[in-house]
Amino acid sequence: MRIFSEDTVMLDLDVQDKDDVLRQMGKKIEATGCLKPGGFDHFMAAIRKREVEFSTAVGHDFAIPHGKSDAVTLPVIAFARLVKPVLWDAEENDRAQYVFMIAVPEESAGDEHIRILMKLAGAIMEDDFRDPIAAAKDVAQVIEIMTRYVD
Repeated sequence: MRIFSEDTVMLDLDVQDKDDVLRQMGKKIEATGCLKPGGFDHFMAAIRKREVEFSTAVGHDFAIPHGKSDAVTLPVIAFARLVKPVLWDAEENDRAQYVFMIAVPEESAGDEHIRILMKLAGAIMEDDFRDPIAAAKDVAQVIEIMTRYVD
């Protein structure tokens, strides 16, 4: 499996809040088989711990929650385009409508984690990435855009 695939993309996800986003994206990652059996709660604890330490909102209505965990068997990225923005960081009043969730195994976390994060963060600064992601009509278009910028 590639680091992102049609199985990990959700368009027009209707959620109530940030916690709902994180849970649904975590479930999407779990469904790929990239988590050890019973590893969902452990992975989500890593994601939530990271959010408590420092918000993963990166501007332009994007957020990149990420977690390294021994519950993760293979690196994977999930993407969700939300129906409407949700409050991501109350302290900074940051909102997110486009969310990339990165899951990496604990043992490969260093290099892989940083490489993916840097590519995504750099892409998000580009109008040529953000605008097509916002306008994508289907999952295949999102995968093509992600492949061009992040792969």
